[in-house]
Amino acid sequence: MKTPVLAVALFAAAALGGTAYLALRPAAHDHAAEATAKVFVCPMHPWIKSDQPAKCTICGMSLVARSATDAASLPAGTIALSPSQITTIGVATTEVTRQPLVRTLRVSGRVEDDITRHKVLAARVPGRVEKLNINYTGQAVVKGEPVATIYSAEMLTAQRTYVEHLGAGRVFPASELAGVREKLLVLGLTAEDIADLEKSRQPSATVVVRSPAEGTVIDRFAYEGQYLAAGDRIVEIGDFTKMWFMFDVYETDIALLQIGQMVDVTTDAIPGETISEPIAFIDPNFNEATRSTKARVNLNDVHFQVDDQHLYMPHRVVATGRVRLPAPVVLAIPKSAILDSGSGPVAYVELGGGGYERRKLLLGRRGDELVEVITGLASGDKVVTRAALLLDAQAQFEAPVVATKTQ
Repeated sequence: MKTPVLAVALFAAAALGGTAYLALRPAAHDHAAEATAKVFVCPMHPWIKSDQPAKCTICGMSLVARSATDAASLPAGTIALSPSQITTIGVATTEVTRQPLVRTLRVSGRVEDDITRHKVLAARVPGRVEKLNINYTGQAVVKGEPVATIYSAEMLTAQRTYVEHLGAGRVFPASELAGVREKLLVLGLTAEDIADLEKSRQPSATVVVRSPAEGTVIDRFAYEGQYLAAGDRIVEIGDFTKMWFMFDVYETDIALLQIGQMVDVTTDAIPGETISEPIAFIDPNFNEATRSTKARVNLNDVHFQVDDQHLYMPHRVVATGRVRLPAPVVLAIPKSAILDSGSGPVAYVELGGGGYERRKLLLGRRGDELVEVITGLASGDKVVTRAALLLDAQAQFEAPVVATKTQ
């Protein structure tokens, strides 16, 4: 029964000029059609692929078509994206150029007063503190105003001797009178005090200690009723119109700093205000315990106007500084363009036509925003600064899988 059926089929094919026979032959392999086949990928997750239209299994977006020949036409190690993919994932590039490698060193320290402007008021004669005009630290003093009044028997004796010499006329030599007067000056009397004594001829056992300069009381050492020896300190006065910013310089940063570099000093005590002054001193005495040394910036202008209030930079507040380091001109790229692949830094370079090449880099010095490139890039290359991580993810998924032989 099968033979007649086959014979009829062959006869019909011969009658139709072989058309039916050709239909029964298997279709030839169409290489041209295969070459133009489409691969559907997700714009946001390029590793999600399909051979037919579908939805992304991660974000639910519709997969977009991409020619299967796109990747084949690019050099090995490159990524191909369609214009819609580039727009969707937001690929951005910047041109590689030689530019200043700006770097700022951030330091922390404290605002101190200028110790070279300190004044210590001490008792010049032994005696008892009769009156103390300084009652607390931080009190402001004016040049020439009384700070303390001391009762001293030695002062009384010296004044009596001077008055006796004045009343004796020419009995005592002029040199001896001058010597007695000089002793009064040593004991703490001023020229004005001696002039008053010459007019009144009334010796006094008290001596008034006056402030030698305008400033602020940093510390007090005496109280009313206290007995003092010659040379004992009464108060210490500082000048807060000039301040120092003292900060630590750690071992790794010592080579970066030098006298004359500008520092921008700010403090939370006066927000929004910045003082810019150069480094004036770097202590050559290295502290082995903290592995650091000290550096100083002279703050010559510490006046601020805040809401109709005239303020000074407070004493001993914590402050921060930004040291402006030298900026050499080097071949550099933004930090956002660099990826750490685990085997070294890499970046993606735009080739044109939707192609991006993965480049291994050898990096040098690092700045605030830029990194020096020693090898791997050339001036004029366009490096990817945004969405580079997505490109790298696609490169990882498109990398060929190498089979390993199990033992």
